[in-house]
Amino acid sequence: MMPRFLFVLSGILCFQPVLAADEQVDEHVEVSPFLDNGVTAHRGNSGEFPENTIPAFQSGIDLGADWIELDIFRTKDGQLVVTHDHTTKRVGDHDLLVAKSTFDELSKVDVAANFRRRMNRTVDECPAQRIPLLRDVLLLVMKQNRTRVSIQPKMACVPDAVALVRSLKAERWVGFNDGDLQYMTEVKRLAPDVPIFWDRGTDTDIDEDIRIARQHGFESLVLHHSGVTPEKVRKIRSAGIEVGAWTVNDRELMVKLLDMGVQRLYTDHPAVLLELKTERQFRNVTCEGTYPHHLQGICAGTNALYWSFTTTLVKTDLNGRLLKKVPVANHHGDLCCHTGKLYVAVNLGRFNDPQGNADSWVYVYDAATLKELARHETQEVFHGAGGIGFRDGHFFVVGGLPDGVEENYVYEYDGEFRFLKKHVIRSGHTHLGIQTAAFAHNRWWFGCYGDPKILLVTDASFQMQGRYEFDCSLGIEGLAAGRLLSATGRCEKDKGCSGSVRVVTPDEKMGLKYLPSEQGDPK
Repeated sequence: MMPRFLFVLSGILCFQPVLAADEQVDEHVEVSPFLDNGVTAHRGNSGEFPENTIPAFQSGIDLGADWIELDIFRTKDGQLVVTHDHTTKRVGDHDLLVAKSTFDELSKVDVAANFRRRMNRTVDECPAQRIPLLRDVLLLVMKQNRTRVSIQPKMACVPDAVALVRSLKAERWVGFNDGDLQYMTEVKRLAPDVPIFWDRGTDTDIDEDIRIARQHGFESLVLHHSGVTPEKVRKIRSAGIEVGAWTVNDRELMVKLLDMGVQRLYTDHPAVLLELKTERQFRNVTCEGTYPHHLQGICAGTNALYWSFTTTLVKTDLNGRLLKKVPVANHHGDLCCHTGKLYVAVNLGRFNDPQGNADSWVYVYDAATLKELARHETQEVFHGAGGIGFRDGHFFVVGGLPDGVEENYVYEYDGEFRFLKKHVIRSGHTHLGIQTAAFAHNRWWFGCYGDPKILLVTDASFQMQGRYEFDCSLGIEGLAAGRLLSATGRCEKDKGCSGSVRVVTPDEKMGLKYLPSEQGDPK
């Protein structure tokens, strides 16, 4: 296995895999359901990375798009390469005809050059990128089971592409998209089980398109966004075909199309669309089941909620239905979700002891399976790690305090959990310190025990912005559009402990306030 190189661009951490030409994917990779969220990362996450490059594709996977999309040509020496235009002029620092050049010649073009100029990036911020082979992108995608790749042939090379897919046994990871009916029917003839996203223009005859799509077994019709109407959406969906739109980069247009019932959007900004979809899904819910110990924290993924019940880690869907639970060490506290992993503040010693007999850690779990991945010591959290938040590539751990302390402390760690700094919050006394933490809407939100329970709000540098009587001591999580989730819970003798979340918004007088009851209360 070749090494992976880590680099940073626009505040996003990504891995750039360097794949050997003969690298094979482990055939024993666990098969699990792919994501199904209707987000296609157009040429990868091309709003944040150079289009059709390995970093753009890796970022689309990391963000959680269910499909990434790419374009292919065949080179002079018969290689299938990933690029959109018939020349390299628009994206690169040299102008070559793709189909008339060898792969070696194309490999000398820096296809990040135009992106670097447009985004005003330095070479350090945006390293040179080379046109990837389709083979290498397929091998990258086949290393995970969440995101699939849709291939758009830009010339007559469908048989070559299907042959490559078959040789790698990549069929289950792959779809094809284009507006060329001949190309798409050829895919269906050669690989009947591979899904087809048939691209259509603005003024297309939708009734004829539906007839052709059904005739050939195409799974999706993807319209140019300017040609989408409620009537077209209704007809396509009534025919049992998925309806999509390309290429949608404006947030208001995303909302409009989703409201019409469009099921899939192609976008250069998958993070924006995923955030929007998450915002539209979250509501007030109760976690299914009861547990031996009380709720300590919550966090949200793209399609799931995560709950820490002291000795049980729980994953539910966005309606609170139980997906998975695992027993964990006592005392698991607050948690946060980042790039497909859960990070939980854990104290194995005594909380709030003036002598500091805590044993503070951060445990790391796979968000999909809840399998433990790693443990990191955070012994600097002297009185016991209880809460955790994430911001700009760093983790921030908070914890308990003995009585009589008139301030709170936040311990900052880098992405590898190397200790960086202890921050002081001039908060006044809070009972047993801080229990929960989240960075959202350019502010820190901290939940504290007490009677009454206290919410602390600071700016990004931990300068106090407000102290309020509001209970988010069992969990606080940021959402899009200025909203947050606040957790509540209760324990009943002989029944166990339960947890719920409610959607809240910032309020100048109360710190946070619940949305009106018509938004739906936990049941």
